Amino acid sequence: MDKDSRKKTPAFIWDLDGTLLDSYAVIVPSLQAACGAFGVRAEKNDIYSQVITDSVAGFLKKTEEASGVPFDALMERYRAISEGSLSAIRPTGNAAEILRFLRDRGIPSYVFTHRGSSTEAVLKNTGLFGFFDEIVTGTDGFARKPDPSALLYLIRKHGLDRSRTYYVGDRALDIACADRAGVRSVLYLPAGSPAKATGRETHIVGDLREIAELL
Repeated sequence: MDKDSRKKTPAFIWDLDGTLLDSYAVIVPSLQAACGAFGVRAEKNDIYSQVITDSVAGFLKKTEEASGVPFDALMERYRAISEGSLSAIRPTGNAAEILRFLRDRGIPSYVFTHRGSSTEAVLKNTGLFGFFDEIVTGTDGFARKPDPSALLYLIRKHGLDRSRTYYVGDRALDIACADRAGVRSVLYLPAGSPAKATGRETHIVGDLREIAELL
């Protein structure tokens, strides 16, 4: 599809962890184990709440401030532990269904995630890799959310119409990123999530299939 055609077509940019990937069951115990390796006690419920309302990096920065254990050491240990469980990550409910729905209608999908070098392997393992026109990860050098640089890069490169581009994520951080990029935002807020609506999201969905109703 050329750029002129894409300006007439909606486009979706996706967050991964917690949005298309049901990965908190790996992330949370990996963070707990990483903290425990340095003698830092952290409860799973507290970790989950902090990660989903902020980020993994945000949680580890707060841990550094409270414990004195260097952020880089915590992150290195977390990555080493979590990489051993990557095969346990599964797609979020109906992720493949909505991605297939969009693809079948010629609507492009992209990814902007903080996940790094493990991204391709996880997406291939979950069967989602082939749905995306481009995947931007934490190893590509863009500033972290809510900085919109990665979204703006995708918009410019692929000639996307901001008024018809959606960024889908499960955290306030994702909504702030979309807001700064001047695109529409979809907050994925499934039942039981500790995340809260920000009031700035364009749409809220509890099931990814509801995205089909936005078109």
